[in-house]
Amino acid sequence: MPRELIEAGEHAGWYRWHREPDGRFASLLGDLYFRAGPTGGVECRMATDRRHSNGLGYLHGGFIMSFIDMAMFSFIYPQLEKSGAVTLSCATDFLSPGIVGDAIEASGEILKETGKMLFVRGLVTQNGSNVASFTGTMRKIPRPDKRLA
Repeated sequence: MPRELIEAGEHAGWYRWHREPDGRFASLLGDLYFRAGPTGGVECRMATDRRHSNGLGYLHGGFIMSFIDMAMFSFIYPQLEKSGAVTLSCATDFLSPGIVGDAIEASGEILKETGKMLFVRGLVTQNGSNVASFTGTMRKIPRPDKRLA
């Protein structure tokens, strides 16, 4: 995905990982912002709105898990110079409801890397409260010669 450094405004100092609307899933969620964390690892951020809500008016668990999946890729991005990756597993524990309209953030780190595998963990927060914790396993794979149409 294209990424750009934001130089002014609310996200100054963050990179924006943006996908133009192209009918693929990631383009439906919104822009993901990321930056290096203060003690290592990566921090990610995404604005939320009504399309991310469930029937109770909170953030939908499926949206939070999709955000986590995208965040995990931002954590491992520097390790993917010549390869892509897929998620093999993601375990999520929901800790409190997410509020629609407020940005959610994820911080995380790579716990271990082998030749083809990456193991990550992280935490999703909103307004200083823990929303979810997660662990994930990613597998490096060759990049396809052609992109999907």
